[in-house]
Amino acid sequence: MLGRFGQLAVFCGVAMCVPTSIAQPVAASPRWQAVFPALAGGQVHNSTAVRVTAEPTLVVVVVGDSDPLSLKLQVGARSIPCKVIGHDPVSRLGFVSVGGNELPKMAPWIEDAGANSRSLLQSMEPGGPSKCWTTGWVKQVGGKILPFALLRVNFSGKVPSPGTPLVDAVGRVVGIVFQKSGEPNIGYAIPAEAVRRVQQDICKSGHLTRGWLGLSLSSASPIPEICRVLPNSPAAAAGIRANDRLLSVDTRQVADYGDAANAFFYLIPGKPVLVKVLRDTEQIEFTLTPELPKG
Repeated sequence: MLGRFGQLAVFCGVAMCVPTSIAQPVAASPRWQAVFPALAGGQVHNSTAVRVTAEPTLVVVVVGDSDPLSLKLQVGARSIPCKVIGHDPVSRLGFVSVGGNELPKMAPWIEDAGANSRSLLQSMEPGGPSKCWTTGWVKQVGGKILPFALLRVNFSGKVPSPGTPLVDAVGRVVGIVFQKSGEPNIGYAIPAEAVRRVQQDICKSGHLTRGWLGLSLSSASPIPEICRVLPNSPAAAAGIRANDRLLSVDTRQVADYGDAANAFFYLIPGKPVLVKVLRDTEQIEFTLTPELPKG
């Protein structure tokens, strides 16, 4: 995803007192990893593989131009039988099911990483846990809006391998490393809720299905003002109008176009959401049920 858009170099240093009792729930060693063979003229890539459900399902990051169907699952130097369930080319998340009785330890995943956008975490690496600090959200790179927001992370050492889990003080997975930024020791992470959003669709149908409300906003506008409501859409049926200002979608507040794009990423067809808008000086709430995209 970011590899297609370029690099972003932003960092704000933060001094912290580090708790000595941070949990270490995810086994860092031996490392479970997906190995992607080198393509012509390329190199071998790998991603840490993290268990994401109670079933034997692992999530990996499909690195660079790797073929997601050619990955081999390994624990140390040993190969582990697995089957590729599918992958999403937008998020570059891939999912595999594990054969046999050997499985990595299952850690709980946080429901929403929003409260952890500026907090102390640990990256669970083969050499042991390492401190890291989230410093906010990345919503756009090079003027281009991302499909969903990523966490910006400052690491105490080098940026760990893609897929490396980041855990909070009680051992919950907050996100997984996506890739490096253009600055030393700074990387980006896919939040837990995005991993689960993609996993639900990929493991069910093999592809990500986005929900559609029929709202059109301008990325050039500094405020999330609705410029068009498409006919025969959930938004039109509910009574939302052009020039309404979008305030929130479900639990996500919307302050700009990037926030709106991020909120729309999590829409699920058939699952109602509460949408709040500002019309003149009046706040109005609508319950909309996203549909499958038209066309």
